[in-house]
Amino acid sequence: MGMNPLRTNAGIAIDGGGIKGLIIARALMTLEAELGSKPLINHPQIRILAGTSTGAILAGALAMGMDAGAIAQFYQDVGQQVFPRLTPAWFPRALKGATEILLAIIRHSLYSNRELIRVLKEAINKQTGDPDFTLADLNKRIGRDKALILTVVDITERRTHFLKSYSSADGQWKLWEAILASSSAPPALPVWSRDEAKRRTYYTDGGVGSYGNPAYIVAQEATTFRGYQSSEVSVLSFGTGWLNADNFEHEYRAPTSWHGLDWAANAPNLFSADTIRSQSLDILEDPGTRAIDFRRFQFELKEDIPAEAYGDDATYAFMKQLGDELGKRIANNQFASDSSPQYDPEGLYAHRAKYRAARRSAKQH
Repeated sequence: MGMNPLRTNAGIAIDGGGIKGLIIARALMTLEAELGSKPLINHPQIRILAGTSTGAILAGALAMGMDAGAIAQFYQDVGQQVFPRLTPAWFPRALKGATEILLAIIRHSLYSNRELIRVLKEAINKQTGDPDFTLADLNKRIGRDKALILTVVDITERRTHFLKSYSSADGQWKLWEAILASSSAPPALPVWSRDEAKRRTYYTDGGVGSYGNPAYIVAQEATTFRGYQSSEVSVLSFGTGWLNADNFEHEYRAPTSWHGLDWAANAPNLFSADTIRSQSLDILEDPGTRAIDFRRFQFELKEDIPAEAYGDDATYAFMKQLGDELGKRIANNQFASDSSPQYDPEGLYAHRAKYRAARRSAKQH
């Protein structure tokens, strides 16, 4: 069938999702094949790369010139190093859960970020020759007509900060540091802090802020900050898995049974999922952006993939399969906003219909 051509100015946006970034890396291998561009950053129409959390790892790797196959191998190689088992494999599920709760109480985070820093610096050094390669260096490498945007949340100011490769204010950020800040999601990984001009600043995962959808950031960057016409913009947006209502309850139990720590762990999921759907709708329906060629690629999961499975061969094989299936959907133009509802596990179709009905009702009154 063949993928529909990209418009003149295209962006790639990738959500958070931990090791499930392997799924997206596999799908991006198909995108490379469809575009005939390996690595993707060399394709003349790809202008903007944006991501948060694991999406920041993927977007940063693409920006510095890694091909999707190398990124997929990176995820497979480092998963167990960054997220070692917290309990023995033979522990029953209930005991594993209780142990994780206890560790979350007594530790600042379940995992250290030392290994993540090490593997990020090694990968960046291998690709660029400098483990402390900065966003300013990246800007020189890819040019101002292309941009990497990573989201982080300034905790004490309670606002999202957009780290942009072309921004002089962000140029001194090391690439590994920007990726780490965007990926620092307690209770899994500790917050990232750095000395800035006026104070010590603390950063956490960009997915917990009000701009948790990287696709919305790409759309706004393209139309508002770069002045591209919406009719000339394509946005390819990648989710890292969706649990429907029944599967969510099975995975996390009925909310009436949640205790304080359950709410602390699950509330970010509620906020980020709502933000992603709402901002996808903004791209589809907002008068300033709705002419954008918006392709949302999301897939349904029956259960989430826990960190304890990150070193399991069967889990990697499953994620590769999901990624290859998602890649086929890229090639066959099967995406949420302009195709069959079976490719829309987040319910954008229904959300969009309710929005339009509400607008019609308001106009009638």
